[in-house]
Amino acid sequence: MKAVRELPDDTQEVLVDEFAGRLSDFTDTTLPDEQPAEIDRRLANPRYADPDKEREFFARFGIVESG
Repeated sequence: MKAVRELPDDTQEVLVDEFAGRLSDFTDTTLPDEQPAEIDRRLANPRYADPDKEREFFARFGIVESG
C-alpha cells in the first residue's frame, strides 16, 4: 500500500479500477442453472484415485512422499 500511495494520483486511480474489477470476479457467485445440479451429482458419486496410481503420477514429476 505504501508503494501505491507514492504513485501519481492518476496511476493510483487506474490501479484502484483494476483491483475493483478483479475483486468483482471473486464476488460474483452466480452460477448457471445447470451447475448446482452438476455439482450435487458429482458430490453424490465421488471417484477416488488409487493411492498407488497417485504415487506413480507424482513420481513422474520427481515429487515423492516425505516421512
